[in-house]
Amino acid sequence: MAFVLTGATLIDGNGGAPLNNAAVYVEGERIAWVGSASDLPPAAQNAEQVDVSGKWLMPGIIDAHIHICYNGSESTFALLEKPRDDLVLEAVDICERTLAQGVTTIRDVGGEQYIEMSLRKAIDRGFIRGPRMKLSGRVISMTGGHAHFIAREADGPDEMRKAAREQIKAGADLVKLMATGGSATPGQDIHASQLTVEEIAAVTEVAHMMGRHVAAHCHGTGGIRNCMLGGVDTIEHGTYLDEETADMMVENGAQLVLTLGAGNPDLESYPLSPVQQADAKRRKPMIEQGVKQIRKTIALARAKGIFLGIGTDAGGNPLAPHQFAMARELELLVENDLTAMEAITIGTRNNAKVLRWDDEIGTVEAGKYADLLLLDADPLVDIRNLREIAAVYKGGEKV
Repeated sequence: MAFVLTGATLIDGNGGAPLNNAAVYVEGERIAWVGSASDLPPAAQNAEQVDVSGKWLMPGIIDAHIHICYNGSESTFALLEKPRDDLVLEAVDICERTLAQGVTTIRDVGGEQYIEMSLRKAIDRGFIRGPRMKLSGRVISMTGGHAHFIAREADGPDEMRKAAREQIKAGADLVKLMATGGSATPGQDIHASQLTVEEIAAVTEVAHMMGRHVAAHCHGTGGIRNCMLGGVDTIEHGTYLDEETADMMVENGAQLVLTLGAGNPDLESYPLSPVQQADAKRRKPMIEQGVKQIRKTIALARAKGIFLGIGTDAGGNPLAPHQFAMARELELLVENDLTAMEAITIGTRNNAKVLRWDDEIGTVEAGKYADLLLLDADPLVDIRNLREIAAVYKGGEKV
């Protein structure tokens, strides 16, 4: 099947000026040609013409940090008491809703019973609809560490190596470590380092040998430092980044994946359940401090030239539902002094690089998958217009 989308204003994901009266020629799953509608090549002229004048066209959004197996509305402990089939069926719905909200690719950084592996197979085979996926399998924590209730617990370099190999055996594209405490685990200090440099290095050695990258949950400075000494590729959250660790990240070429909504949850757009109210009350001091701190972290990271990605952490706690979560992430980037174009570029091109998939997705360019988001209103005028979705295409198919 071949068709041409004509007449839209194109934001191609590379950060340059939008192209008015653009045309995108799609053949099968991929983009065959991009340019001005007045310059259509002969092959495109003979294809089906889809007039999208007055709309805005951009790459499908990429969520670089999500938990697709959890609904983000209930306590994780309650979810773990549910039958596996209930989690699977709800996760199918979450996949479909995520795609419908314009997120055409995700990086899941902590699944449940490898349900996410089965979801990916089902999506790839066309049984269900959902985004493209890069997956970490189970997170790896120390015994009793952050998210130990869903983690593969391990202690010492040898156990860490085995735990990493288990995730790769199960189909993981990356390995996820829990390097500091986290607010989603009651009673923990988010500043506390939880893995030694030797343990971290053991995992990165295994992962890199097998062509995988390593992501690490980190809030505290000590954890970020240990991860840099241990060779980690992406720091997730990075809340308390400082000058020293920022310089280490630049030297190592490490990427920072921000998760702004996790530290600044939306408590007004929908009614909160008793569980959510209790979690909001418990985390209130951490949320208030985190909102102030993350502005400093973003400014420092940008000043140092750290490569930024972004993810929602949707599903990661009871205040992280899958409700236009990536749209909110990009809105929060703008609230933290980035332009709308910078935010969109981070959520598309940059995130494709974080996923090590930038040769296939992330920008509207010939040869890449036709993963496209069509909007009814201009997101550069108001970033909230990312919620004004006219159509979503994944691999050339309107979904």
